[in-house]
Amino acid sequence: MSLGAVGALVVALVGIPVVGYGAWRSEGPAVGILNDVAVDPTQPDTIYAATSGGGVWRSDDGGKSWALPGDEMVSREVEWIQADPKTPGTVWAGIDASGHNALWRTIDRGKTWKSVKVDASSYAVGQPIAFAASAPDVVFVPSTNLHYRTADGGKTWTSFRVPGQDAYAFAVHPQNPKIVFAGGRGQSHHMSRSQDGGVTWKPYGEGLPDNSVKRLLVSTASPKTMYATIGFGRVFRTTDGGATWTELEVGLQGTDELFDVCIDPNDPQVLLAATKNGLRRSTDSGDTWSTVGEGLGGYLAHGIAFHPTKKGTVFAAAAGSGFFKSTDGGDTFQPASAGFNAGWPKRVWAPPSGTGPVFVELNVGLYRMDAPGEWTEIQAPFDPGESADVDGFVYDRMSPKKVYAHDGGSWWRSEDSGKSWSSIEVPGASFKNMMKGRMSSPGFRSLAQDPGDAKVFYCGTWTSSGDEGMSVWRSRDGGKKWEPAGTGLPATASIDSLQSVAPATLWALTGKAVYRTADGGKSWSQVRAATDDIQDFKADPTHPERAYMATKKGLFRTGDSGATWTKVDKGIKGDDVDAVAVSPVDGQVFAGTFHGVFRSADGGVAWAPFAAEGMLNTDVRALAVGGGSSPRLYAGLAGGSVWSVTIEVLSHE
Repeated sequence: MSLGAVGALVVALVGIPVVGYGAWRSEGPAVGILNDVAVDPTQPDTIYAATSGGGVWRSDDGGKSWALPGDEMVSREVEWIQADPKTPGTVWAGIDASGHNALWRTIDRGKTWKSVKVDASSYAVGQPIAFAASAPDVVFVPSTNLHYRTADGGKTWTSFRVPGQDAYAFAVHPQNPKIVFAGGRGQSHHMSRSQDGGVTWKPYGEGLPDNSVKRLLVSTASPKTMYATIGFGRVFRTTDGGATWTELEVGLQGTDELFDVCIDPNDPQVLLAATKNGLRRSTDSGDTWSTVGEGLGGYLAHGIAFHPTKKGTVFAAAAGSGFFKSTDGGDTFQPASAGFNAGWPKRVWAPPSGTGPVFVELNVGLYRMDAPGEWTEIQAPFDPGESADVDGFVYDRMSPKKVYAHDGGSWWRSEDSGKSWSSIEVPGASFKNMMKGRMSSPGFRSLAQDPGDAKVFYCGTWTSSGDEGMSVWRSRDGGKKWEPAGTGLPATASIDSLQSVAPATLWALTGKAVYRTADGGKSWSQVRAATDDIQDFKADPTHPERAYMATKKGLFRTGDSGATWTKVDKGIKGDDVDAVAVSPVDGQVFAGTFHGVFRSADGGVAWAPFAAEGMLNTDVRALAVGGGSSPRLYAGLAGGSVWSVTIEVLSHE
């Protein structure tokens, strides 16, 4: 869906009144899974960055700020992008899409994209294409077995084969478009050369190993110098126009991966290689290499590009972080990701009191927001040096700065709003239980704090031992001692969610069924039979007997503690509901779907599109409501990180 169509969509939905409370605000974090970067040679301060699932982003000021010009590439795995050397605003992209057209192009700087079908029945497989520098309308497209070329910038295409081999990479002589090289895989040879623009081919390239040629680069300043990437991280060089090749010692071993190689257009002896072992640089045409890239942190650069006119300026697309810029040839990098909000949210947590941090789990890591737009990636103490992966957070009901994190068999406490964490000791199985053959102990797949007593905690675990009543545990002293509190729950189950919105009253989600207790876990009853499509579950803190269940088949509600469930979809477009959130202030309910956010002010009876202005796209994957005097709704968008909007408090509820 195009960005301009969002407002029209929500207004047109079956005549339902549109509810909106102002404009959405992009919160960040400015991260994403970046795969490649391209600089427009005709407008060097215009840069494009390709992501997995977040679209193709553009900067018009050399990386200082970013925007998503159009969302047609969102949700696609964009593997590479190349700016057309002749036509400003024209960019080509390759996506990972088995069985579908993988070659795409924009002619309006990324606002709209169209797939490029090279013939009526075949598809280009998505490897980077090759332009003829001296004749930019000539383009070669690699594929398996059958390949394609155009002489008019893509208006018409001709298919051809390279005898005896597949071609995974093409390179065109920068001064003579008739000389073309094809690298790939064959039975007797893996490279061929054409001297008539690709009409006829002959095997070429003595010294290349028996491995696939994945990429070819030609030095524009010295066309007889070429580079070929082979197999896993091997780089070869020729200085005689491709007749003979010699391997370079880049510093990789075994199956170390080589993501990208670039030649500096301002100094052809300078090369940069993005590898599994970090960023490597050569200043002598590949004879020797050294590690550079200070400032990229723990993330690997998957795509790199030199500025075509500013010597020493290098751009790097970091796989799990964002965009970086160097002005010293790659020695050091600084973040240049302002506005690059391309993360893929899985879950969002917001403080019920309105005071405290917001947490979001993205496809690239776990992040904490301390103030609007101010994000910090969380690592220690969960997995020092690695992206954190926890099962959830619980905000302490008595102390705004106290937060608990939990994961598997561990839980942690923060006294400073999530800035630092300390591990909380978890007791093992008691001697009494061990004597009875019960080896289970508290686990922290899920966690809840009792609303009536801040010292009472409940934790849900995963158990396959068959110990009855031990899938949920209760502590009455803040976690020092624990006792089983799961009578009535399955003996072998994963308690994926525990929610408590009234004293001694809890809801438990096992992943396929819903259970409830009203006596602090002494006894549990199943209140919703097993179903395979539960995507989110929220209890209403303003009405303890009410809860909502988001599924692929619609949104369901109970108003009688689970005795009955009703599908509530009047006003919601589509059946697939990904997320649901309830305001702790007044009970307003919000549902997140592919078609945007929908709101109910009457406990889920009727719904209307929540059409606050400015949201990046309408594919909502996660929701959370922060309470307090000015409640705020947080929405995690597919390939758009986190957005938020102020909610007006209902006066009649």
